[in-house]
Amino acid sequence: MNKFMTFFIVFASIIFLSFSYLFITKPKNMPFIGHFFDKVFYGSLYYLTKPDYSYIYKKHEGLKLKVHVFVPEKPKTDTSLLLFHGGGWAFGSSYSLFKICKDLSDSGITCFSADYRLSLKHNSKVKDSMLDARAAFRWLSENSDKLNINKEKIIVGGGSSGGHLAASLAMIPDDSGSTIDNIHALVFFNPAINTTFFDNGYELPENMGERRKSFWLYLKKLFDGKSVELSPSNWIKENLPPSIIFHGKNDRTIPLPIIEEFTKHMEEKGNEIKLLTWEGKGHQFYRWDKESYSEVMNELLLFLKE
Repeated sequence: MNKFMTFFIVFASIIFLSFSYLFITKPKNMPFIGHFFDKVFYGSLYYLTKPDYSYIYKKHEGLKLKVHVFVPEKPKTDTSLLLFHGGGWAFGSSYSLFKICKDLSDSGITCFSADYRLSLKHNSKVKDSMLDARAAFRWLSENSDKLNINKEKIIVGGGSSGGHLAASLAMIPDDSGSTIDNIHALVFFNPAINTTFFDNGYELPENMGERRKSFWLYLKKLFDGKSVELSPSNWIKENLPPSIIFHGKNDRTIPLPIIEEFTKHMEEKGNEIKLLTWEGKGHQFYRWDKESYSEVMNELLLFLKE
């Protein structure tokens, strides 16, 4: 057997075993391509930018939810940032925020990226993700001494659905009627801040593609008819934490007018909020555009250090 055939057989065996593993481990509701992306793409992000520590903050029916910690060598502030990734409460990974967290830690800020339950992986609903986000914040507060952070200066943020989770902690009462009142500030990247249209007859923009419309219809089911009740836009009040929003003007997933309306209502209640927009940029633009990423990070650092 020549070297080429040996190489071919070994390579084919690796491919076969890899795909067999993916098929065996694929969650019931997760499309194969989504599972492939989750394991291969997001999995590689973990090893490209590994956190300094990872802690289990919650266990649920055999599932271990982790918060990943990026610790600066030379802290420049006692403020820290807890981030939740996007993905429509259905998919995504805390690993996707590792680069942001690493760059922030290199700039002297402790950063956390947290797991939470996702519908396609864990057969969960939006309310479950919200409960996990609350548990993650509570774990950070209770372990602030071990983490060497000031529990009164934890900033919470997220992108898209992760932005919804961040806002929910400060704005949406839990089953006991309480919100978290010691969040230092809020950071939003193209946040799903208004979810009321799922149940109030809101008409999606004409320029939204069919694929996005289909996705929104799937997301509607995750709210169990409570998209109005679970929308941060319906819980705007006075004395909310200072906030900053990063948004692309060409975002077709969460159109800019929704964000502008939210910002206006926040200001009317006397809340400190800053909306920064990028011309011609779409959803999660900061993750794919190097120039925009640098601009966003510079503005974010200024906000975190204020």
